[in-house]
Amino acid sequence: MLKLYFGNSVAIISTLLLGANLGYIIWGYLNRAAIQKWGMIILLFILLHGTLWYFTNVRDLYSNSIIYATDGSVGMELFSVSSIQSIVFWVASVIIWVLGIISIFKPVYRQNIFFIIAVVSIVQIAFIEGSRIWLYNSVPTRFDYM
Repeated sequence: MLKLYFGNSVAIISTLLLGANLGYIIWGYLNRAAIQKWGMIILLFILLHGTLWYFTNVRDLYSNSIIYATDGSVGMELFSVSSIQSIVFWVASVIIWVLGIISIFKPVYRQNIFFIIAVVSIVQIAFIEGSRIWLYNSVPTRFDYM
């Protein structure tokens, strides 16, 4: 199972970013009374979160699934474009981005928006990573590319 998170350099980077993402959420929660610039905290979180998902998409070869869905010239990889994992990922990502945009215009709600974004992010991470673990335990050959 260590192969899932340390199987190649992209997996290692995505694992480190996963830890940084969760650490940032914990840091934001623990320092909520002292933080004055919630807008900057939200912006940095969205950038960190986007970087995490960029590397996880590379790690899971999601671009091949997109190509497979459009013209079939390559094989489908870990999750298909129409899978529940893709749907959860995109819905959660849209929620995070929309809330980030709302926080620009509603500074009074920025702290609350950060915590909503954090919960959505945790659900997104738990679902995708849980799906990878479940898939690895049921069909380990799907991870031979790592």
